[in-house]
Amino acid sequence: MNILYQLIRNENQKLYKRMRMWIFLGFIVVANILIGLFFHFLFKDTEFSFWDYVQVSSYVLLVIQLISIIIAGDIVSSEFERGTIKFLLIRPVKRVNILVSKYITVQANVFLLGMFQLFLSIIIGLIFYADSLFLLDQRVLVGLGSYLFQLIEIGIITSIAFGLSAITRSSVISIALPIFLVFTSSALMTLFQHYHVDAAKYLLFANTNLMPYFFGEPMFEGMTLLFSIVIIMIHMMSFFLLAGYLFTKKDVHV
Repeated sequence: MNILYQLIRNENQKLYKRMRMWIFLGFIVVANILIGLFFHFLFKDTEFSFWDYVQVSSYVLLVIQLISIIIAGDIVSSEFERGTIKFLLIRPVKRVNILVSKYITVQANVFLLGMFQLFLSIIIGLIFYADSLFLLDQRVLVGLGSYLFQLIEIGIITSIAFGLSAITRSSVISIALPIFLVFTSSALMTLFQHYHVDAAKYLLFANTNLMPYFFGEPMFEGMTLLFSIVIIMIHMMSFFLLAGYLFTKKDVHV
């Protein structure tokens, strides 16, 4: 356990030593300020409330999703591309521990970025809409639910990017493909739904958004929350077994 902790700490140090991480954080802050000002003037003198703003601000999570994909898709493959993987592999540490530490680092930062975004939205919401903070109704659940379910979805897509990073050892593929899926999967699932292709419910991206089970209806008939969780777990386990096998068994040439 101590070895795993040391590996995770080392991964976080490498992550935050790079200027791009601080640029990402700065961009999130600026985006929140601009969005806060925009909605303040757009909905001035209306009943737009604190919790409405929290829900709307959750759309910034799309930016965090892209940032998380870049981190996840780069964290393994960049080691191979720069040749620094040899410094990890010569250490008396199992390869599987290295892979697990990198994955935990990715998911921990997804959570931290999500909480950072929620914190910023609360601060800006209090500045402009503090008088409606205690107007507690369904908007509270919808606002907080937007963050929870989008963070789950981000965790899934970053897992794909991470797995691709370990499988392909190419930052370009492991970043570009998940971003492509983010922007096309929703349209593709809607198309399947329109033409009643019920077999599509077994696809991963038909199940990643769990919010409809609480604030709407599932995409295909017969889908339940348990069904979606099982489908997600099957896809994730299959993907990680392949990624783990290739990372731990395949020869490394640097």
